[in-house]
Amino acid sequence: MISNVEQKRRREMVEYSIATCELEGCIISDEYRRLSEKYIKGEMTLEDLSKEVRKNLPSNKSR
Repeated sequence: MISNVEQKRRREMVEYSIATCELEGCIISDEYRRLSEKYIKGEMTLEDLSKEVRKNLPSNKSR
């Protein structure tokens, strides 16, 4: 379990990164949002989140 302060910090970081990507025209998937929420709540590490995101990239699906 992580503290409320850490959850707030993580949420702000994730929301900022999503907003930045959307401003550049990216479409953020529901799956990424779901995984990000798990990271925010402390259910996965940033490394775990990164691994899951990379597994779902189009270039990796054909492997």
